[in-house]
Amino acid sequence: MSVKPLLIAVFSLFIGCAPQGTENAKNGDFERLADDLYTAGESQDTMSNGLEPIPEDKACNGNFISKEAAERMLYLTDVTDEEDIYSTYDRIDGVAALFEECADPWGLFPTTYRHITRRIIRAIEYQEIEDRDWARRIVVDFAGRYLGNLRAALMGEEPSYAWAQYYYLADREDVSRTRAVVVAMVAHLTLDLPYSLVEIGSTEDHKDDYFVLGELMIEITPDFIEDLRFYYDTDAEDILTGFFMGEWVDGAFGEDTTITLSYQTIRTKSWNNRWYLEQWWGGWIAESEIYTAFWAIDGVLAALDAAGTI
Repeated sequence: MSVKPLLIAVFSLFIGCAPQGTENAKNGDFERLADDLYTAGESQDTMSNGLEPIPEDKACNGNFISKEAAERMLYLTDVTDEEDIYSTYDRIDGVAALFEECADPWGLFPTTYRHITRRIIRAIEYQEIEDRDWARRIVVDFAGRYLGNLRAALMGEEPSYAWAQYYYLADREDVSRTRAVVVAMVAHLTLDLPYSLVEIGSTEDHKDDYFVLGELMIEITPDFIEDLRFYYDTDAEDILTGFFMGEWVDGAFGEDTTITLSYQTIRTKSWNNRWYLEQWWGGWIAESEIYTAFWAIDGVLAALDAAGTI
């Protein structure tokens, strides 16, 4: 058993539950009951809800979040039917902050997702897209799928296969953190996104707004690349710049990497899979395409990682 699941097993004894297995990172490792609130975006010294902040010496257990931090994170991932874009951002920001405090590698993704969500909210506020109601729905539903999978993993339940792979890779010392964070992005874009588009009632009329939102991610890429360096000592600049900008040289990362691993290519596939999911006959096509695409990209990243390229 690795150190992290062992620590989690110890934590579980304090809250009256037994670990349920440690095969895939935290999947099935522990349950935690949330009875505290971490207010995202506020400093640890000034929490407006009156709850005591987590003392610095109790926030982490080495490079993993502590029992107290996990309890607060469960509160943050317990989304309601009353969420809006601002409460959604607060939840993501709070999750990111708790992980960043400990440099816990499960936080690689929310550190990037915070920037992405904030940029979309700004686009809504400044009317950079046409259908702002649709954009609000996509922010809330899309983020809710990430938070729901994180909550499942924290509680010892089974997240989707794509998110399970991220948490598994993030905890492995022989896997680069760059690979792990890109796998998380691919999990969210290939699996969560088409289902979210269906859930919020997307139509062809939303296609322009959909791709405008995709383009907006380019301008904030340097911000979350810098945060990954700062919080996780992870230099993902080369591959993430290529992923978002599309300016790839196959000789640097391997033949056909550009075609296989491209942000807008993946988003286009997700838009098309949204259409398949809406057809009574197309569900199996979309599910097969999503599954195949995710594992194909994971394979490319594994090869790059094994070669020491990322």
